[in-house]
Amino acid sequence: MELLRLSRGFVLQGLTSCSVLLFGCLSFVASASAMSVEEAYRAIPHRYTPFDAKAVRMSPRDAAFLQEFFRLVNSAIVERVQVQGSLQSETQKGSGFPQYQRAVQGLITRLESQTVPDNLKGVHRSVVDAIKDQTAYFEDWWHALSKREPFTRHGTGNSRVATSSQKLHQAYAALMQAYPQESERTKQAFFDHLCALDLI
Repeated sequence: MELLRLSRGFVLQGLTSCSVLLFGCLSFVASASAMSVEEAYRAIPHRYTPFDAKAVRMSPRDAAFLQEFFRLVNSAIVERVQVQGSLQSETQKGSGFPQYQRAVQGLITRLESQTVPDNLKGVHRSVVDAIKDQTAYFEDWWHALSKREPFTRHGTGNSRVATSSQKLHQAYAALMQAYPQESERTKQAFFDHLCALDLI
């Protein structure tokens, strides 16, 4: 099967992904204003392929679930891009973290209140747990900044980042296995959402 080398470190062959990965640095200066989904993807930078529930071959129930699921994933991407920028900023020094923490807790609550199709429960759990790992990572970073302590934040050198990434890889592989009949555009949408959420 042809090897596909896609952006930001996902190296994929069928359902197999291997992690020769680099930590993505954001190409923007954090601001206090709200960011759109498109702006967040550009800031990473990463391609954005929206999930189109009307253009899929899966069941209407699965499509409706994934439409809302990916909407919430996009909100998580916006929040993580903004807090990462705040933590990297010499002037903000992580001042955006409390707002991030509140927003993401709300997102997790909404994700966990979803009615999940049986065949997507593994995908859903992996992504929710990955977001929780990321929240803990940013909290560790914020506390380190507050105490002026050294902090290992880059790539697989941080266990929370590595664990979160592994769970997102698992979710992507499960989606590809569940929907082999989908179009390349739909499969690209799967990839783009989960890869953009990944911190590696």
